[in-house]
Amino acid sequence: MLELHHTPSVRDNTSTTVIDSETIYRVGSVSKIFAVLSVLTQGEMKMEDPITKYVPELLQLRSEAVPVANDITAVNWDQVTVGSLTTHMSGIGADLVNDLGSFPVDFTQLGLPQLTNSSKTGCAGILGLPACTRAEFFRDFGKRHPVYAPWTNPVYSNVASAILGFAVESATNMSYDAYVQKAIFGPLGMTNTTIFNAPKDRSWGFIPKGDIWFGSSLGYEDIAGGFYSNTKDMLAFGVGILQNRILDPLTTRKWMKPMTSTSSPGLMLGGPWEILRSDTVTKDGRLIEYYTKSGNLGSYNNLICLIPDYDLVITILSGGGESSADIVDFTLTNVVTALLPAIEDASKTQGESNFGGTYSDSAANSSITLSLDDGPGFSVSDWTVRGVDIIKNYGAFGALSSSPTDLPVRVRLYPTNLSSGCQTAWRAYFDVGTVEQLAEGDAGRFWPKGTCHSWASMDRLVYGFKSIDEFIFSTSKGKASSLSLPAFNVRLRRES
Repeated sequence: MLELHHTPSVRDNTSTTVIDSETIYRVGSVSKIFAVLSVLTQGEMKMEDPITKYVPELLQLRSEAVPVANDITAVNWDQVTVGSLTTHMSGIGADLVNDLGSFPVDFTQLGLPQLTNSSKTGCAGILGLPACTRAEFFRDFGKRHPVYAPWTNPVYSNVASAILGFAVESATNMSYDAYVQKAIFGPLGMTNTTIFNAPKDRSWGFIPKGDIWFGSSLGYEDIAGGFYSNTKDMLAFGVGILQNRILDPLTTRKWMKPMTSTSSPGLMLGGPWEILRSDTVTKDGRLIEYYTKSGNLGSYNNLICLIPDYDLVITILSGGGESSADIVDFTLTNVVTALLPAIEDASKTQGESNFGGTYSDSAANSSITLSLDDGPGFSVSDWTVRGVDIIKNYGAFGALSSSPTDLPVRVRLYPTNLSSGCQTAWRAYFDVGTVEQLAEGDAGRFWPKGTCHSWASMDRLVYGFKSIDEFIFSTSKGKASSLSLPAFNVRLRRES
């Protein structure tokens, strides 16, 4: 729907001179998504499996790399699972490649002690140092102390993705890059995305002035941050995820869920999603989750964002002196806050046309009206069945409940993602109490929106094994023709 590119006047003399959707960037840690997706696609590995099942060499790190191995000085690798590595919950250190002691800088001037050669990796992939090999990883990473015990708190780890890559190689008996090419790049037509090698023709890439990263290798950590790609391929990747072209719908839904919280209330983590959560974008203040993965390497700053509620993919690739991680965040903010309200309005127009209006059956003396306003979902009004006002008498259905039954009730209707043939299921939510009463309830609790508990309130009132909040639409070419209310055993025709 929207594509914007900017060619800076200052760039490396080997860089492309025109930035467009096929321009190659280093995407940094966006690479981590492919490690987790590789785990999900190969079929053998399970999230609860100990990582040592696939990379048994890790067990040797605790026994050989440190003089005295205890829970402070050495990782309990038998407690580290595949799932903990995908979500940054393994407790292991962030990095090995970026050890300051390996670079030709005198850090003793900053109060640090002189190091022996055994305390240096001697590798990095930049500044004249060779790329770190797998053998050097197993030689040195055991010298790193854990940050937390597994499943304590999230700590960002590049090493975690590298280990997942090792595990994929073990499970598939293929090199990591060959497997990713076969399982992901090929099916999605990502012809310009590479892992361990920069494009042979540098004129395809955007290379900032003074850049040292384009063409350099991180060695084994290329699994975590070494990919090259462009906005065209990243868009194909995001769309492929939302269209279930790599994983089946069930596995995709399980993958795209929060797994742990962070110190920021607006950020949760998945595997390896960085899930932004905001209720400030739409008019109704609805909480929306944005499944993102950022990638920052040198002066390259990038982000891919999937918004499942709207089937949207946003890709931002950038680099050079005009770029920064903050600029990428602000760009995403500008795009989301400008685009989503417009898409929301368009969606409501389409939703009104497809499902809105009055449904009735004169023989059963029953009718209901669905309309759109500034709130979420559909507003339900004038709901009568066999001459009984259902909303007005809602309290009478709560015979088994200790809650007050004389409070005002508002009803809203939401889709469930359940469908069969030409039928689609929705569920109603009964909001009990006035807006003022709910606001007072929220103010009396120390956590935000404490009265919002729709997740625990649905499917509560059941009659003859059918829930009174279940609505089933029959559709033709996407437009509803009738509405069934299973608990009430009525079917209402949509009025023209």
